[in-house]
Amino acid sequence: MADSVIELSEEVLQTLSRWKVPVDPFDIAENEGIELAPGTYGQKFDARIEYLPMVKRFVIYYRLPGPGRPEGRVRFSIGHELGHFYIPEHRERLLKGEMHNSQPDFRSNDPRELEADEFSASLLMPKDLFVAEVRRFRQRVCTLAEICKMANERFHTSITSTARRYCQCGIEACSIVVSEAGVVRWAVHSEDMRARNMKYIQFDAPVPGMSKTAALWDTLDQDGFADPVEGSVDSHVWFERPYYRKTLWEEAMALGKTGFALTYLTLEDPD
Repeated sequence: MADSVIELSEEVLQTLSRWKVPVDPFDIAENEGIELAPGTYGQKFDARIEYLPMVKRFVIYYRLPGPGRPEGRVRFSIGHELGHFYIPEHRERLLKGEMHNSQPDFRSNDPRELEADEFSASLLMPKDLFVAEVRRFRQRVCTLAEICKMANERFHTSITSTARRYCQCGIEACSIVVSEAGVVRWAVHSEDMRARNMKYIQFDAPVPGMSKTAALWDTLDQDGFADPVEGSVDSHVWFERPYYRKTLWEEAMALGKTGFALTYLTLEDPD
């Protein structure tokens, strides 16, 4: 399903003549006649799309940017709801009256939510345009700080989705890990990492004790803040039987007040 979702997102951009970055998901929603309903809502509310049969119109409710909720995350949320609108199976459920509050940024285990996340990432960062922008921004591989800068200045997307997209595009051998309260929630590995047998990190297990990420979780204050950490780690710290038996460069940062942390692993001394 992932490939078809990616193809669908790119078809939307080309059909609407929006094949350039940054992509404006608000503009796409308005172009489709979708009503936008921003508000403060509750702290746990992210976004929701509904179909209103009385007026035969879709509406997207979403929480406005604010502390711990940067603009990039809001834009990703709108892209996520557009995924529910465009993916035929999701749209059919909406037309039947189904609705639910979404959890974008790859935090849900629901397959439909993950499909909407993939749609949003591909919509806001289509692969060909993404790779071209990375090359234009930095004509070499990127640090985590540089990925954050691209997210904020080039794509206007969430840091998590941008780092994940970077990993998926095969720009370099790297892995992305998202943890919560010191526990791994999910990870993504580039094809080059997978080829080196660095392709499995156990979910719902504590981050490795010898990792820089573990050190980050140990230094978080009561507001969820800690300075980013980085440094060399043995490849066996994160992977059980890596073909690459040298050291990895690990960078980790807290994701604002979300309660999550992002880890970026690359080869310190590429083969």
